[in-house]
Amino acid sequence: MYVLTLICRNETAQPLDEFRERLNTLEPEIPFAQSYPDELQGAFYSAEDAVRAMLWAASEYGYWVGLGVGGLKKPRFAAALGAIATTDCSGDALDYSRIAVEQAQTGSPARGVVVQGADRVFSEHATGLARLLYRVAADRTEAENRVINLLTPGVRGQQKAVAQALKISSQAVSKTLVRAGYHEQEAAVPALVELLLGLDQTL
Repeated sequence: MYVLTLICRNETAQPLDEFRERLNTLEPEIPFAQSYPDELQGAFYSAEDAVRAMLWAASEYGYWVGLGVGGLKKPRFAAALGAIATTDCSGDALDYSRIAVEQAQTGSPARGVVVQGADRVFSEHATGLARLLYRVAADRTEAENRVINLLTPGVRGQQKAVAQALKISSQAVSKTLVRAGYHEQEAAVPALVELLLGLDQTL
């Protein structure tokens, strides 16, 4: 399981309520909920969805990200309880996520994101690549994010539709994606997913 702990890091971040709703469109196994006044937490079965959530959290350096990989135990009668939160659960993934988000706020410059699991080497390798992707996503302008937020990763032929939606030219969309490093991001995401899967298998 992949648990994300997200701590709001500046005033430009998308408000917690709005961001929680956006994250939950990814259909996490444990929906995102507010665990502290400045914090959201949720969990995924899908490594790729966890990476997508991390990239959203990085936007404009909005959130610190701790990604914990490990076991997660739901309450025994979870189905009867209805919607549950990570605070109702227990397991290594929660502990690792908490350790990771605390480490994400350290360093010079601050790491931004840290991946933590049972295997130190896999954790370090995943963190290195996650930090690079975090930085790419965080450095984008508001205008670049408007274009990228309308794209569905892995789907071809979207640039014309995005251009029409934003009332700009297809050429402007193409240039924005190049300037924002979007293609490089998408080429690197599968590598981070594989590292996360490998870390999950070391349990």
